[in-house]
Amino acid sequence: MSTDTLPTRVSELLSKAEEFIRANQLQHAAEALQEASRLDGKNPDVKAKWLALQNHDGQNGNTLDLLRVYVASNDSSGGQKALQALRSRSMPSHDASSAIDILLRAGQDALLSDTLTSTLLSRNIDARKVVAERLSAKATETFECFFRAGEATFDALTSTPLEDALWSSKQSQAAAQQDVFRLCVATLIEAGGERLDWVMRAMARFLSMAAENLAPIIDEDVVDAVLSCLDYRLPVALRSQATLATSKLLQTTGDQGEALFSDFITGRAAKGTNEDLIVVFSAAAAVFPIITPVAARLFLTDGFVQRLAPNLERNSAHGQAGQGKSNTLESAALELLSAACVDGACREAIQRYCSQWLHTLMDEREGGHKALAALVLAKISNDPEDDVTAKLEGLVLADDRESDQAVEGLAFTSLRPSVKEEIANNKQLLKKLAMTLRTRSTATFGCLTVFTNLTLYRRNLTEEQKKISQLKAYANSSKPAPEDPLDDNAHVTGRCRMVLEADVVPALGECCRHASSPNILALITGILLALAREQKHRSKMAQQGAVKILLQIHERTSRLKDSDAEATSIRTTSAHALARLLISLNPDHTFSSGLPASNAVSALSPLLTLNSDEEQRDLLPTFEALLALTNLASMDDENVRDLEIRLVWTPLEDQLLLSPNTLVQRASVELICNLMNSPSCAAKFVGDGSKREATRVQILLALTDATDMATRRAAGGALAMLTEWDAAVTAILDQDKDTGPNGVKALLRMCTDESDEVSHRGIACLGNVVNAPGDVGQRGVETVKQHNGKDMLTTAMKKSKDREFMRIGVEVMKKLM
Repeated sequence: MSTDTLPTRVSELLSKAEEFIRANQLQHAAEALQEASRLDGKNPDVKAKWLALQNHDGQNGNTLDLLRVYVASNDSSGGQKALQALRSRSMPSHDASSAIDILLRAGQDALLSDTLTSTLLSRNIDARKVVAERLSAKATETFECFFRAGEATFDALTSTPLEDALWSSKQSQAAAQQDVFRLCVATLIEAGGERLDWVMRAMARFLSMAAENLAPIIDEDVVDAVLSCLDYRLPVALRSQATLATSKLLQTTGDQGEALFSDFITGRAAKGTNEDLIVVFSAAAAVFPIITPVAARLFLTDGFVQRLAPNLERNSAHGQAGQGKSNTLESAALELLSAACVDGACREAIQRYCSQWLHTLMDEREGGHKALAALVLAKISNDPEDDVTAKLEGLVLADDRESDQAVEGLAFTSLRPSVKEEIANNKQLLKKLAMTLRTRSTATFGCLTVFTNLTLYRRNLTEEQKKISQLKAYANSSKPAPEDPLDDNAHVTGRCRMVLEADVVPALGECCRHASSPNILALITGILLALAREQKHRSKMAQQGAVKILLQIHERTSRLKDSDAEATSIRTTSAHALARLLISLNPDHTFSSGLPASNAVSALSPLLTLNSDEEQRDLLPTFEALLALTNLASMDDENVRDLEIRLVWTPLEDQLLLSPNTLVQRASVELICNLMNSPSCAAKFVGDGSKREATRVQILLALTDATDMATRRAAGGALAMLTEWDAAVTAILDQDKDTGPNGVKALLRMCTDESDEVSHRGIACLGNVVNAPGDVGQRGVETVKQHNGKDMLTTAMKKSKDREFMRIGVEVMKKLM
């Protein structure tokens, strides 16, 4: 076209595009603008018309038109409009096939096209039915087309055979599942390393959800393709999916799968090349945790371990001689040895045949596998005085690429009491571990395991549990192993102090913010519980944010189902640790509007409910929760006390108040004493005059005669506050009418108690009784007189040296005159 006619042609095309837009024929408008763009792409009028077409918002056109405009315009803003339409509007069923074709032909922004296609398939069942039909008709062509389109699109394709509603029969669905699975295997073999993690993820999903249909087609080629992807040189994303697929494959095929795995290992190992051995070692290392007996049997096959060490030593010798050492083979072998340590017999074999080579590697000055060799030695070593721990500590402090493995090694060696002491007394190492916990997620589990080992107290056994342990030892014809003095409570408390001084609590908080694994949260709560055992540690822990950390963990796990035993255990441990802290802290200084005390009450209250199914119930969490709630009830905030009454009154009354455990009963009465500041608590005793309320008054009066002085004191304090209510005085006087403890007599007995604290509370109660207004007070005076109150009080006043007791006593005596 001549330069003279070009502007004219462009102008004509722009006019046509405008007409098409007005007629809502967006596809024709886009075609006209495409031609105009080819003729004069820099023309501002062409760009403006494209913009006008894109701004045509679909009220005048449907979603299919928007997709066509996007593909024609090659502009992301048009794609965003189409995406919004897909998400907000329904597409007619007859447009589904056309929409898929339009998007799969798109050659522009791959990510946006991928998002558009996957959105269409996820939101439109008609589109998914189209894909199902195409898979049945042309599986290979459909698979390849969707594989090229992008990750989300491919995921949508591979999900289609797993959706029952898309298929007319089980047979056609099963055939599609097998076709897609075979194509995935072929792609693994042919794809040359690109996008293999997508394929492996699809295979793992198929093995999880359609195992029965896939079992007949799993053969040595499938096993070879999957296990080859466990090669530790491949990307982590692929290996993690391959590990999951391997696990599902072995579950699906049972004995057949184990036999295929054995054939793969022995066949590749027989070839003897470094390349084959690397794959064998990688696959065996990954499978060891999945089918340990089978992997261990292969590992212990005559000659395997015995030949392994000499071959690896020759490999090392080649490096020393400058003949080329395979570091990759060495690393794969070490990974296998580390994984094999899960089996006791394998550990013994490694100890016997590979120790010398492992020590040589660990001591190499320039070697790249010192930490991994030390890790294996840590797993197999029984000698607490070996040099492995020192090497591991040095590698952690060096902070090189091997430090993650060194931390894992310390997690093993720190099981020994002597190593615990060594680590705890190395301030530099503790601070390094805390910093590693903050900065390297790959070392999180190892660091937490080390801190757990350092802070773990021995379990307190009941006398019955001790006897059972002795009987078991007797039955096994062995003596119980002597307890290491380095693991007694004093040494553990000392290690906890060192850990706390290394600022581990803030590191735990940082770790908690990013943790998603229940195992990680369980380790964090266990460490905090141990650190909080010593009262002197609690203030510093609070300053470092421990209260907030525990409340965050409790809140996160509370979202999970109560049937989740792991989540329940984490909640219990976090609540127990919180209770220990709150026993010793001033709640008015600890909580604020941003961190309300009500959150703590909600976290602590479940600890008061005793599980009747547990034969050996540990009452310590309950006891410490009672103390913490008592402390919280001392706050000026009335809402805190009212919340406690709502949440804990039932277990407090039904299970704890009359507990045979003296400490639990005492703490329960002390909690009621502090709650008595609330009218809601007083109403539990004198609300409507019911028989249940009278029984509660009887129990409180009876507790003033408990053997434990602190229990008597708390019961007396509760009565002193309760009798400030006229109705409570009446309730006590009414006790004289019925059988059971005599109300006034109990108060007089308190006045003569050997404890000044109890007698002081008794005289306060008596003063409230005789000073009650009107007929109630007069009745109180008469009742006290009837029980020889004047003489008893005179005797008590002669013995007492408490001025306040004397003052109130004189006032009561005046009333009795």
